[in-house]
Amino acid sequence: MVSRPAPIMLKFPDFIAPIPYKLRCHAQEYQVSRESEQWLLSMANFTEKQTGKFLRLNAGLLSGMCYIDCSFDELRVCTDFMNFLFTLDDWTDEFDTTGTRGLGECIMNTLYHPDTFKSDTAAYRLTHSFWTRMRETAGPGCQQRLMYTLDVYFQAIMQQASDRGSGNVPDLEEYILLRRDTSGCKTGFAFIEYAAGIDLPVDVVEHPVIDGLANATNDLVSWANDVLSYNVEQSRGDTHNLVVVLMAANNCDRQEAIQLAYELWNQTLQYFFKTRQEIPSWGEEIDRAVGLYVQGLEDWIIANAEWSFETKRYFGDDAAKVKQTLEVELLPLRQ
Repeated sequence: MVSRPAPIMLKFPDFIAPIPYKLRCHAQEYQVSRESEQWLLSMANFTEKQTGKFLRLNAGLLSGMCYIDCSFDELRVCTDFMNFLFTLDDWTDEFDTTGTRGLGECIMNTLYHPDTFKSDTAAYRLTHSFWTRMRETAGPGCQQRLMYTLDVYFQAIMQQASDRGSGNVPDLEEYILLRRDTSGCKTGFAFIEYAAGIDLPVDVVEHPVIDGLANATNDLVSWANDVLSYNVEQSRGDTHNLVVVLMAANNCDRQEAIQLAYELWNQTLQYFFKTRQEIPSWGEEIDRAVGLYVQGLEDWIIANAEWSFETKRYFGDDAAKVKQTLEVELLPLRQ
């Protein structure tokens, strides 16, 4: 009898333990989540398989933990966008640069020309729906930031598609900059302002301390996601992942790269703590708004770490077990 080789196991660091923030969640998250799921399914033209995958996502829970102190209607807009963003991520994973460009042009035209642009596509219908509602209360700066960051997202996704097609693995510095745009976090940070009912001045958003906190939060969310999604991504040959980049840069195996990724993550978390103490004052009104924005960044950090083990996107039905053991069996490469 031929014995089966022992499975290769991946061990994950605990991204939750070092974070001292209290996890919160919007009181109406469950109802909003179910309504938002039905909203997207009513317009997305999913196959039965795509529908099943989408319903295992539970992006509404992530939204409910990121955008807490807002109304039901505002949380609906945030959750609709969150579900839409994950859908975009799945769509573009299957597209080449041409397909991604066409999708991006449709969505950006809908944002920039909501009263005149029309398209008989699911992307248009979904974008027009959440954007019409968001514009009712979002400040002009917040609206501009969403449009700009979503435009940057599509440009970065096209670069990712190009790298995927060629098998290119970027160097670490190049990857970090690109990942900040492909993560979609910048769009999510615009929704912090929307949900909090604030509209930060440009000079505040672009201040080195505030910009540094936003970049650090983006890295913390993106890198944790890279490590926890690595198993699924490596099984389909995706190279747009911090673990893959560190393996190539350091000529090391995947477990060593996971540890290196965690060390980078922990250094960045310490930078966030330090930089948060250096926030300047712009006067009482703006300081209050900045406080809400930074609280939103903190909520994103802990929410992402917790949600990664609540969704079935990365670990399927074993998510609770993986959260407890921080260990998972390496998936084989798809043929």
